[in-house]
Amino acid sequence: MHRTRIHILLLLSLLCLCAQAKPTKGLLFFYRTGNWVDNYLRKGIDTSYIDLPEHSWRIAYTNAMVGVNSNLTSTTPDIPDYGTLTFTLLNKTTPSVDLGFYAAYRGFGFGYSWDAIHAYAQRLSFSFGSKFIGIDFGIQTSTNIHTNVLLNGQALWNQGNAGVIITNASLNLWYALNAAHYSHQAAVKQSYIQKKTAGSLLLHLSYLSSQVDFSDTIKVPEAQKPLLPALMSNLTAVRTRQVAVGIGYGINYTPNHGKVVLHLSAAAMLVTYSVNLASYYLPDSIAKDLPGQPMYNLPPAYPVHVSGNMRAAVSWEINKWVHLNVWATAENIRFRSKPTVNYNTISLENWDWKVQASVGVRLGAGKDRLQRALEEHSAVSIQPSEGSIQTSEEPKKSRYPLWLTDYFWSPKN
Repeated sequence: MHRTRIHILLLLSLLCLCAQAKPTKGLLFFYRTGNWVDNYLRKGIDTSYIDLPEHSWRIAYTNAMVGVNSNLTSTTPDIPDYGTLTFTLLNKTTPSVDLGFYAAYRGFGFGYSWDAIHAYAQRLSFSFGSKFIGIDFGIQTSTNIHTNVLLNGQALWNQGNAGVIITNASLNLWYALNAAHYSHQAAVKQSYIQKKTAGSLLLHLSYLSSQVDFSDTIKVPEAQKPLLPALMSNLTAVRTRQVAVGIGYGINYTPNHGKVVLHLSAAAMLVTYSVNLASYYLPDSIAKDLPGQPMYNLPPAYPVHVSGNMRAAVSWEINKWVHLNVWATAENIRFRSKPTVNYNTISLENWDWKVQASVGVRLGAGKDRLQRALEEHSAVSIQPSEGSIQTSEEPKKSRYPLWLTDYFWSPKN
């Protein structure tokens, strides 16, 4: 027992010496780098509205419900004895329960989630966000597709796990016009703290990709088999790649100085460029000269068309180390073709949605520790960067009305 007490005292003494030891040169380099990053991320913001969390690293466990709804329609010209036929595949995923993780340093983050029960879906994401701009990339593959088949609006048959695979990817870039007062990252990625209620107009630029692949495993009633070539045109896959620009609006409401933040945002997107492709089964007499399944271009029926996305979130900062977050998002991808090589019109509409809850922990040296280390060893003080708008005392009166600078646009961002 006496030896145990001595060992405990020695361990406590060692911990005290380590706590008082000077940081190494390598650690000081990371302190200086972190200080530079923090000053950059604070520059130009009103710190009475938004600020950085105390700790710079964040690790979160995520649990999500993920799903895809996809409508693929092929419309034929007049067919003798049948007239015009509209063949629709209503593809809907059974919502998968995804487990995952997310790791971030300030606005730089990486996430991965997967369907841990059935392995139906997986999602990979990268993100970057500063005070005024953000980039978010995500890709998801789903295989748990239930297919309903309609002929001229009437149900023909339905089939679960019909051999359909849907892959959706998106790269979204947004720019906040009121970055001095509003943080899109506060509720979405929790890399900022929204301390006062504010909103902003948002400019969006997106690259959207969707691919629907299906095999010949879809079962067709015997009575409908003669119509199958006309209905499906031997279609095996439809792919679309789109570039869209748009404008949206986001608002962060906080009733208690950032402890809880309620977020809502939406954007109308104008698809200005698209490449749409389809592949078909080919007869053996042709396929032997054309290996694989060649892709055919599907010219869009309209030069531009409208799409959109929306998001809602609730974030709760329990303390400076632990936070909770729940958010839901939905994104739309659609196109309609001119008549194809076999005179059919093909249209596709996908809704990719996700509801996610996460528990996060913030890590890393706090602001006080960083300041002491840099002041003692580098004569550098952590201060708000030059250009930050400070309103901790008497707010500077703006010549613009508050409804404009708080909820739409800040001329000084």
